[in-house]
Amino acid sequence: MSQLSRCFYKGEDTDFVVYIKSKDSLDDYLKEPSVTKLTDTVELFQIFSNHEGKGSDGQLGEASHAQLENEFGRGKKPEEVIDLILKNGQYKGNNRMKENTFRGARTNARQ
Repeated sequence: MSQLSRCFYKGEDTDFVVYIKSKDSLDDYLKEPSVTKLTDTVELFQIFSNHEGKGSDGQLGEASHAQLENEFGRGKKPEEVIDLILKNGQYKGNNRMKENTFRGARTNARQ
């Protein structure tokens, strides 16, 4: 298991999670938000929701295009949605994650 920090956004119909590198990286981003600084903040460059669409726990999968459009409007790029989630979401701290907690994730971590 590993620990990941997350930012949780409570939506009207669907809740979303973005995994971030740390609370410090989120704080730095929020001081001067810029889409170009997302790679310094975001651990996984994907937006997740659980299968029920509510909360930040349970098995997470990548949010669908329709879920994102319903919540944030049409025509938004993923980086714009992540920016909105970071600005308007809540830091949820470190979460012990099992490998099967989320499906289809592409890591942004440098190895």
